[in-house]
Amino acid sequence: MPATPAPATPAPATPAPATPAATSAAGAPRFTHPTEITNPLYPVSLTRYTIALGQEGGEPARTEITLLPGTRMIEWGGSPTEARVVQFMATVGGRLVEVAYDYFAQADDGSVYYMGEDVTNYKDGVAVDQSGSWLAGKDGAPPALIMPAQPRVGQMFNPENLPGVVFERDKVLSLNKQTITPAGPIDNGLFVEETLMDGSIEHKIYAANFGIVEESASDERSNLVLYLRADAQPQAVPTPLTMIEAQAEDIIDVVAAGSWGQASSDVAAAATAWQTYQAGNNSVPKPLQDALAAALARLQQTTAAKQTGATLQAANDLSAAVADLFMVYQPVLPADLGWLDVLDRQVRLDVAANDLTAAADSLARAGAVWARVKPAVLAHKGADAAAQFEASLAAQQQALAAKNRAALAAEAEHALALVDTLEGLF
Repeated sequence: MPATPAPATPAPATPAPATPAATSAAGAPRFTHPTEITNPLYPVSLTRYTIALGQEGGEPARTEITLLPGTRMIEWGGSPTEARVVQFMATVGGRLVEVAYDYFAQADDGSVYYMGEDVTNYKDGVAVDQSGSWLAGKDGAPPALIMPAQPRVGQMFNPENLPGVVFERDKVLSLNKQTITPAGPIDNGLFVEETLMDGSIEHKIYAANFGIVEESASDERSNLVLYLRADAQPQAVPTPLTMIEAQAEDIIDVVAAGSWGQASSDVAAAATAWQTYQAGNNSVPKPLQDALAAALARLQQTTAAKQTGATLQAANDLSAAVADLFMVYQPVLPADLGWLDVLDRQVRLDVAANDLTAAADSLARAGAVWARVKPAVLAHKGADAAAQFEASLAAQQQALAAKNRAALAAEAEHALALVDTLEGLF
């Protein structure tokens, strides 16, 4: 989503009118092919998945954006407009803070409109409210211009325009801003100043063929580190990465059995595989490589010290870093299934640490990941397997609500077996 709206009184300034797009006789934007969102500065239909990393309030922040295969009809102005659906998922300090489903459409002149969003805000793994949700055609909300077809310096527009609920006013400051994209540096970024509903200021930089690549505010900053195109062909995951994944999972098994000698051998094998991978994959985003290197270093330390709990956690952290790198290759087997493995295993580790708050967060994140990978499962004749996995998620939620640690751990273990079934569909 463009930004998390501030729950405050609207700024007193009169909102600037949206720059006209191709319009009907009534003055509203005209949408003939609304789901073909190919505006270079906001290429929703061309973007499969992104990761942005940064800091918020002094803690590490991460946002993931996933284009979903379905569309949604938005009723406004007496007629429906078909919109693309994007899942937005944000974590701060490793904890889930928001999952939103955003709706976008492109007008006939190439301008992109924000048609609304369904937001769920989280704290400690619990959905606390839907603040920031809105929909064009509801409560007087208009479609909101989020990216003009041809931005001009000084141009002003409103990506969100329902004062009292959501409001943003954007002003184009430059068409020649230097920035870094996942493909390298550029000097023609679109630099925008954004005024939020509470009067606070954010700045965004957009790059052609990527969309937002940099965001900053008084206490936060993020940069786009991974961009995957929707039309990219699947690639084979390099063998060293699959070896690291296998070693990390084996370490969890052997450490639980007290086999520290085997664990040390597995760690050494993972380190060797990582060196091999690095030698031939210099184009992979450095922040993702750094995350894996850090996880591997922690695993080496905890294994050498024979710290059971810390080693199990470090091994699962290594699996998480591997899952991110799997994403780079967009394999036929969805990398999100690896994330489901990581998160259900994390539920077990959280229960073992007697931390049900962390378990709730892990389970909430698993639910969000499942929502974005479920369409692929169903497309591979996986309706029965999907129903079983959803039943397991529900059973875990029930055990969590009852504070039944044994039942929660057992059902998380069952979910891991179900993920194996899901993987078999591909």
